[in-house]
Amino acid sequence: MNMRHPLDMRMDVTMASVRERSNGKYCVQIRLAGHKPISKTFSDYETANEWARIKEQELSSATSTPEVRPHTLLTLGQHYCNTQLKGKPSRHHMLGRIERIAQHFPQSFLQIKRTDVNAYKVKRLQEASGPTVREEIQTINKLFRWAEREMIFGEAPVHSPASNIALPSASKPRSRVVERSELDTLLMALNPLMAEIVELAYETAMRRAEITKLIPRHLSLGQRVLVVEDGKTGDRIVPLTSRAIDLLRSACERCRTPETRLYPVAPHSISTAIRRARERTGLPDHVRMHQMRHTRITEVARRGFNQAQIMMVSGHRDTRSVHRYTHLSVKDVVDLLE
Repeated sequence: MNMRHPLDMRMDVTMASVRERSNGKYCVQIRLAGHKPISKTFSDYETANEWARIKEQELSSATSTPEVRPHTLLTLGQHYCNTQLKGKPSRHHMLGRIERIAQHFPQSFLQIKRTDVNAYKVKRLQEASGPTVREEIQTINKLFRWAEREMIFGEAPVHSPASNIALPSASKPRSRVVERSELDTLLMALNPLMAEIVELAYETAMRRAEITKLIPRHLSLGQRVLVVEDGKTGDRIVPLTSRAIDLLRSACERCRTPETRLYPVAPHSISTAIRRARERTGLPDHVRMHQMRHTRITEVARRGFNQAQIMMVSGHRDTRSVHRYTHLSVKDVVDLLE
């Protein structure tokens, strides 16, 4: 006589059956896909039935697929930073921004609606400047667009809830240059290493992350150039002034190996040091690290360099990025005509 256990009706990960043998005992057999059957004999049906139930639960728990938790805006942003910005200076800044934004969106990112993003914008405008909120909304939009391209969540498209949100106005770019007297005051207020970095930026128009990644093999001082590897716009060659060569030669003398960084500091620490020195000395707000770059490019434009030459100094790849500098050079020509 064969007795089918009720668990036979459940065709899940495991299937148990209880059968009565001719000798009056009960045999339990549990089949698990990809494994040998498990069997055991009992003297009564109740004990066999209970053992089958417990054993099946154990096996089902051990072989079940772990629950996949849906991405939140935070986990999606972390995945983006770890895959798209790995090794780049912008990773730290972007990750910090995403962590601040994600505090307001704890739900699955696929459940974020346009009304949620708009409510976030309204709230944030009471706490932060318009340009800051603008960047945050654009960051949300960027994450959704990246998820749509790189991560498949099913056949339905992933629509960004930030794509049609009215953005606050962008900040106007700072156009004031750093005067030589302002630079000298700043350099006196910085420690020697930071002062060297700032002056090099003033001489070369290099970005802070480009400077902090320099090692001796990037330099060709005899040819008055250096190579930026994996910069914001890729690899490029930077022409050097005589003062820049002096600064770099001194930095090379401190290096023990060809792979030693000339300026072993974090990029954000440079901006922090400048801000503190600016506050101590009462320098105007435009005296910042990025304005050193702006000042050098402006000086090149004033000397009458053409657009291609300006782009060689600045490292820009888009002509629109240097358009305002060519306007400056035109103004200088007009002044000379008078």
